[in-house]
Amino acid sequence: MKVFVMRHGEAKAPTMQLGKVEPDASRELTERGHEEALVAAKWLAEQTPKIDLVIVSPYVRAQQTYAEVAKLVGAEVVEVSTDITPEGDPEMFASALMARLQIEPAETVLLVSHMPFVCYLTSYLDQRVQPPLFPTAGIAVIDVEPLAMEGILQGVRAPEQH
Repeated sequence: MKVFVMRHGEAKAPTMQLGKVEPDASRELTERGHEEALVAAKWLAEQTPKIDLVIVSPYVRAQQTYAEVAKLVGAEVVEVSTDITPEGDPEMFASALMARLQIEPAETVLLVSHMPFVCYLTSYLDQRVQPPLFPTAGIAVIDVEPLAMEGILQGVRAPEQH
């Protein structure tokens, strides 16, 4: 099975509102971020016509990134999860995902999340690699064997490489 771990597209810098920094969860994509996400979506559509399971962070920039992907790639099941925000526990999520996929098999899974979560999640899914750096809208492709609880990183693709 293939697991695609995607970082959101370029996001706007935090702004001040009424003397306070806006919440990180409300940051939106820049115009470039939308373009990056669409380029990544085109590449993903070449890899697979449909994703069996999509899990997206509730943060606005991740939701906007997935909205670009959804224009080109169909999805069987789409879930929003607070477990894959920047503060999430990637090791715990990786274990839970592997266990879930043993019970509910899927050919393709897409996760849309943030740094540093995507780096560490990729490393937990393929424990042979150090956490890779992700460009904005970058996608790691991991061949996963849930029963063996292991994966093999095929590579991390940046939008410019699509």
